[in-house]
Amino acid sequence: MTRLAQTAGLTETQRDIIGAVREFADRVVIPAAQELEHTDTYPAEIVKQMKDMGLFGLTIDPEYGGIGESLLTYALCVEELARGWMSVSGVINTHFIVAHMISAHGTPEQKAKYLPRLATGELTGAFSMSEPALGSDVAAITTRARRGESGEYVVNGQKMWLTNGGSSTLVAVLVKTDEGAEKAHNNLTTLLIEKPAGFGEVLPGLTIPGKLEKMGYKGIDTTEMIFDGFEIGADEVLGGTPGLGFRHMMDGVEVGRVNVAARACGIAQRAFELAVTYAKQRETFGKPIAEHQAIAFRIAEMGTKVEAAHLMMVNAARLKDSGERNDVAAGMAKYLASEFCSEVTQDSFRIHGGYGYSKEYEIERLMREAPFLLIGEGTSDIQKQIISKGLLRTYN
Repeated sequence: MTRLAQTAGLTETQRDIIGAVREFADRVVIPAAQELEHTDTYPAEIVKQMKDMGLFGLTIDPEYGGIGESLLTYALCVEELARGWMSVSGVINTHFIVAHMISAHGTPEQKAKYLPRLATGELTGAFSMSEPALGSDVAAITTRARRGESGEYVVNGQKMWLTNGGSSTLVAVLVKTDEGAEKAHNNLTTLLIEKPAGFGEVLPGLTIPGKLEKMGYKGIDTTEMIFDGFEIGADEVLGGTPGLGFRHMMDGVEVGRVNVAARACGIAQRAFELAVTYAKQRETFGKPIAEHQAIAFRIAEMGTKVEAAHLMMVNAARLKDSGERNDVAAGMAKYLASEFCSEVTQDSFRIHGGYGYSKEYEIERLMREAPFLLIGEGTSDIQKQIISKGLLRTYN
């Protein structure tokens, strides 16, 4: 474990799991990350080893072949994986959200059908809300699923920013259905779509065009999803009842915000580690730059931000595990951790000087990865809206 970001009150099992993931990140992920990231290569061998470790079933109930651990355990594992390479943690983030949604809201038949295969990694999950013309305004989606004569749904529309869209084999997709409700969000439904991995027309009426090119978050595919008369049975409506999709997705996003906070903590920790190592080795005016007050003060500020972000992330995860409402805590954790991650990464970059601009140094990669966390699972401004509404609701 790192000297910073310790977590009190963990069980021996939790410590063993997190320690194993940290060792895996040090031994396998960090040495491979630079080449895979620079070539934008999917980390297939790393993912295989993660499946062998049981990480894809970390939170799935043992009844379905999983380990049955808490969100906190998962978040701390994500923190360690993101410290190695954020894209690796991104592979299991969407997977975990889908597994959580099915575990919490699925019918018994859906749980039996999907959870055992999700636990082993035979199926890998992704979820989709965004569309080309909208992001945060979820209730305004236009992808529509209409009931056919035989009771099946016929889906038409286009989804955007689908993480793991090509590599995943089970996608939870939010669509608009005709429930006759006055409020738009009560006309939304989550469909569970099992598909082959790959690009092109993967099923009749369902196309994954190809990878979107990105500044960072390389190695992991981000795609569109296009529906043109795609047919799916009514038994693939999550929970069996249409019109509840908004609630299902918001539950998943709360979990996702804890995950993004954990990823931000991991990147910030790695940026801090790189800064301290460099500052101790690099000498100017006859002494290591770490002994110059300007650098020492910057390191103090960075370390404090790493610690504060970690504590807020842990608090949000524990609240969700307890069954308490955690929308404000998750929003605060995601907001603070992502902002601090950006600041710590930039400070590490400054400490590296000219070398930080070189692709040979790891900090260059972190500088391109950290900005994603400012927008993923809702921008900082969206988090402020969630936080303010929650606070105003409490202080009436």
